[in-house]
Amino acid sequence: MKAKTKNPLYVIKGKDVQEVTDVFDLVIKKFNLEPVIQVMQNLLKLILDNMKTYPAFIAMKEFLDDLIAKYVFLLKKLGIA
Repeated sequence: MKAKTKNPLYVIKGKDVQEVTDVFDLVIKKFNLEPVIQVMQNLLKLILDNMKTYPAFIAMKEFLDDLIAKYVFLLKKLGIA
């Protein structure tokens, strides 16, 4: 059985109310980004599975660092983080 959180977060979409686990989940559900996240996960998995050299690793690391920085900026701009 899943333990209930003390102060759960919720996203309201029309008549539907969905409980979210954290701020990341909140942003994904609020802006309906589930399909985009799924495509990004599959694309990153494909790239990482085919990465063979250190320069490719560094390029991917820089890309992911930039992506995370943009996500943090978005959270701050929205006043969530």
